Amino acid sequence: MTPETTELLEPYHQEIGRLALEAADETATKLLVYAEMDADGLTADLFFDDPEAPDDIRYRLCPPMLESIIEAHWDAARQIDPKGEWATLAYVIEDGGFKVTLRYPEEIDEMPDEDISDRRPVVVASVFGPGLIDYSRP
Repeated sequence: MTPETTELLEPYHQEIGRLALEAADETATKLLVYAEMDADGLTADLFFDDPEAPDDIRYRLCPPMLESIIEAHWDAARQIDPKGEWATLAYVIEDGGFKVTLRYPEEIDEMPDEDISDRRPVVVASVFGPGLIDYSRP
């Protein structure tokens, strides 16, 4: 992403962060929004830590409004630059800041035997380290 593209997408980044924080438990100190866009549409999940259970990673389905903003981000990136159509988005909030990492279709196509069930746990582990994901309250 160029600095100009980043600046144009900044309002989406801010809104993704705001909605993700609203959806997570207020005690969370680290949060990950992981999304994938493909021909079947958008899949978006929210993961965050639990300071009271440091080995646990909480999971939530992204609320519909958050999904809408993520999809709008994808559309805007594509309109700004046709090569800006990302395949995965990892949005991490930690220590008062955020980081957005995008992977593009050609990067995903390099691993044809992988799907979201392969990629998502790797991204979660890269953000939180090893831990048990609690899927009990989606």
